[in-house]
Amino acid sequence: MTQEDLVRYVLIGAAIVIALLIRLRRIGRWQRLRAGMLWIVPAIFTGLAAMILWQFPPHGLEWLWVAFGLAAGGFFGWQRGRLVEIRVDPGSGLLLQRNSPTAFLFLGLLIVVRWALHGAVGLADARWHLGAMLVSDIFIAFATGVLVAYRLELYLRARRLPESREGR
Repeated sequence: MTQEDLVRYVLIGAAIVIALLIRLRRIGRWQRLRAGMLWIVPAIFTGLAAMILWQFPPHGLEWLWVAFGLAAGGFFGWQRGRLVEIRVDPGSGLLLQRNSPTAFLFLGLLIVVRWALHGAVGLADARWHLGAMLVSDIFIAFATGVLVAYRLELYLRARRLPESREGR
């Protein structure tokens, strides 16, 4: 590992720690949930992912790896969405959400798993001959799956709340 690699890892780690600390401060606070706006971020990210896959498409069986990344991301996103508490404010009828400490730990676990998988896929590249672009495609599909499933889970749960003005 070179000095530049060490500096890069320290900066990335510091950014992740800062982001997690900001999210940690929000745990337990009720925040407004705009169910009608939940589709925007996944739509943008899915569009970007589709553009990348269109420019550098996987070939043949590589699509199975990408599909596995998308499915795994969908599973983890759905689990993360289940950890968010949603309720209707009785006075205003607005949807509110609150992340639990378990959701925070789950997010941290996802970051650790992603880093571990990145290293493992790098080692497996020599054995399974995965290219760098395929590894990137798998991670892009994973992130897309997490975002889409997380937001979809929140939206579906919000729609089931009967007293909500926003859930429809």
